[in-house]
Amino acid sequence: MSDEPQVLLDTSVWVDALRGRTATVVEAVRDLLREDRVVSCDVVGAELRVGLRDRERRKVLDLFNAVPNVSVESADWEAAGDLGARLRLRGVTLPLTDLLVAEVCLRHEIELFSLDGHFEHVPGLKLRRA
Repeated sequence: MSDEPQVLLDTSVWVDALRGRTATVVEAVRDLLREDRVVSCDVVGAELRVGLRDRERRKVLDLFNAVPNVSVESADWEAAGDLGARLRLRGVTLPLTDLLVAEVCLRHEIELFSLDGHFEHVPGLKLRRA
């Protein structure tokens, strides 16, 4: 691993980069992979698998599985539920999967690279933008 901070790529970034949609995202992901700074978690892996086309499945999963995985622990589920409740009191609703990703990043002090604006509502979360 690099001495630079680790970055967890959200599903939105994986999809954008793998499909070559946004040049700045593709370049940023390529640089982070080259610098050995990318990590992921099983939540993102599950989301990716849902949307994979048969012809791209093996190639994408080979790349994804080569990235270090940060485990989701029982405490993350509890913290995600509590975070979701606090955000809902402020009128903000995030999907449970995104609450889990946010909690994994918070627990490990990992930067989250996402194209989803709703992560900006999560207090203390380090966000990277393209």
